[in-house]
Amino acid sequence: MPQPTKSEMRTAHLAYRRSLASQSRRKRALDDALVRATFDCIRALGVGGTNLAAYNPLPSEPGPANFAVQLTAVARTVFLPISLQGGILAWAAAGAGTSEAGALGVSEPSGARYTSNVLRSCGLVVAPALAVDRSGMRLGKGKGYYDRALEQLDVPVAAVVYDEEVVDAVPHDAHDRAVDLVITPSGFFRV
Repeated sequence: MPQPTKSEMRTAHLAYRRSLASQSRRKRALDDALVRATFDCIRALGVGGTNLAAYNPLPSEPGPANFAVQLTAVARTVFLPISLQGGILAWAAAGAGTSEAGALGVSEPSGARYTSNVLRSCGLVVAPALAVDRSGMRLGKGKGYYDRALEQLDVPVAAVVYDEEVVDAVPHDAHDRAVDLVITPSGFFRV
């Protein structure tokens, strides 16, 4: 059987997430487990007290709405992405200023903005994904925001997905950036 294309894989994983979003009790339990696994990963890497980068999940994405806020308990600063034109991410500190819906509908902080160079100050980048394989190739939503931000970054990157989203293979192109770790409700592992 041929490997699915990125588009086919995105469609399947988005359908799974829509289904999961309609099961609020189950999703809440999985998201709580994801938070615990993320804290376990931070402890194991010894990066508590450093800067972290994370994201504010959409209702269908892995993690509770206050995911980034919870991470501030163990970080110096948590930087959150801001979607700019041309597929570029800027970053601002969680809790700095107010939050408002950004270009992609994601809650974004309105404080001082930094380029993706700020990620070099982080002990860990916690990135969203639709799927990830055991070699660390992540499937995003197709706009390349994170691939650009993570390019030539020498900081550990962890993709956050549900267990069912760890797959045998993610189709990828030369510009796609692999992650170093995968965090699921069942725990985390290095790739």
